[in-house]
Amino acid sequence: MYVSHPLIKKNKIEIREYQMDIAKNCMKKNTLVVLPTGMGKTPIALMVVAERLNKLEGKILFLAPTKPLIEQHKKTFEKLSELADLKVISGTIKPENRGKEYKKARIVFSTPQTIQNDLKNRTLKLNDFVLLIVDEAHHSVGKYAYTYIAKRYLEESENPLIVGLTASPGSKLGKIKEIKETLFIDQVESRIEQDKGISQYVQEKEVQRIDVELPDDYKDAQKIIKKIFESRVENLSKIGALPTKRVSKKMLLDFQNFYMKKAQETRKKEMFFAVSKIAESIKLDYCLELLETQGAKPVGVYIKKLSTEKSKASYNMLADSLFGVFSRKVSALGEHPKLGKLKEIVAKELDKKVIIFTQYRATVDVIVKKLEEIKGAKVGKLVGQKSGLSQKQQVSVIRDFEEGFYNCLVCTSIGEEGLDIKGVGTAVFYEPVPSEIRSIQRRGRVARLIKGKIYILVTKDTRDEAYYWTAYHKEKKMKRYLVKENLESFG
Repeated sequence: MYVSHPLIKKNKIEIREYQMDIAKNCMKKNTLVVLPTGMGKTPIALMVVAERLNKLEGKILFLAPTKPLIEQHKKTFEKLSELADLKVISGTIKPENRGKEYKKARIVFSTPQTIQNDLKNRTLKLNDFVLLIVDEAHHSVGKYAYTYIAKRYLEESENPLIVGLTASPGSKLGKIKEIKETLFIDQVESRIEQDKGISQYVQEKEVQRIDVELPDDYKDAQKIIKKIFESRVENLSKIGALPTKRVSKKMLLDFQNFYMKKAQETRKKEMFFAVSKIAESIKLDYCLELLETQGAKPVGVYIKKLSTEKSKASYNMLADSLFGVFSRKVSALGEHPKLGKLKEIVAKELDKKVIIFTQYRATVDVIVKKLEEIKGAKVGKLVGQKSGLSQKQQVSVIRDFEEGFYNCLVCTSIGEEGLDIKGVGTAVFYEPVPSEIRSIQRRGRVARLIKGKIYILVTKDTRDEAYYWTAYHKEKKMKRYLVKENLESFG
């Protein structure tokens, strides 16, 4: 049985009761749709679009965070619908030409930054838009462009309706409330994988944690950088700049922001001193994290970058004789044991498409070089614009991966969100991430149509282990919200 609608192609969208129910409810009021990855948020959005345009004259605005993602949504709409005048409008089109494109389009697929800019410079007005779809709606917090656009849309549209889509709104009650407020959400439609009516469509995923041990020479370097870091934090604690010697990265960043604000207000030397010393501690902590979880090469790249910086914190670090010992030690280290384990996993899984996620750009090139040693491995990389790939190139890489030009794709966070790449059977996390949202997004790239495997590489006795359990517990907490409350009590 397939969905029957004048604006949807015949025999294209299989009828799933939960999708039909959610789409029907989305027509009534502003809705946040929370569904596991691969459970068909885009078909739900299309059903709402089709019904909205069948009943009303007007345009649709479909937002997603990246150009590869908006290109993908447009492609899906073209494949499944009878709708015409679908246009991707992004920053690659000159601002002076975008106004004409908006006028021609019935459905605009765009990134939020482009729309925000065009609303501010009056290239775009939203009065005749009858539906706003916000994909990856968990971004709708703080100063992210989604919040500005939603407000302008409700102010300008003559017949507004908002639908937010996400697989993971987060585990914090405050964040969920903020998403609802910034998108003016009236109701939440959520389902989890175990729910009746949805479980039958969930592909099996085998998740395997792979522990690796740091070699002794790495542990020696680890001891040196820990010693330097702990001495900085102890000094900050002694002078009262930090309340404790047991600090997290978040605490350091929070105190750095606090002293920065105080320094700007008071112009006192001691405030600037605290800012600089905390900045030094953050940089040292970053060196430790790279060493433990990524390996010697990314640490070397970072140290080289520090030598080009003009900040006092970088200068003081590099002038420290013990840091010089650490730097020399790092330059003599071999590869991180994760690389050998990764090569072993990928070689075993090459009968399917394999996607590898890493947190750090410097690690991408190291991984690509290692995987190219495998017979039959055709390795591509997907990184953000700041790292050298234009949006057009990103789209091209994803297409090449889908079509089999590559069978391995090494990604930074750009590959985590929303991308529907057919036939990905294996995902490898080069490191765990402490964010439950990112962890869910990473897992969601695999086993969309076929059974899948997920490998998570964890360096023992390092922050990898802490991040692994942090994400695990946050995700469990989020699921409890969705099951127990269905978010209705968070109004």
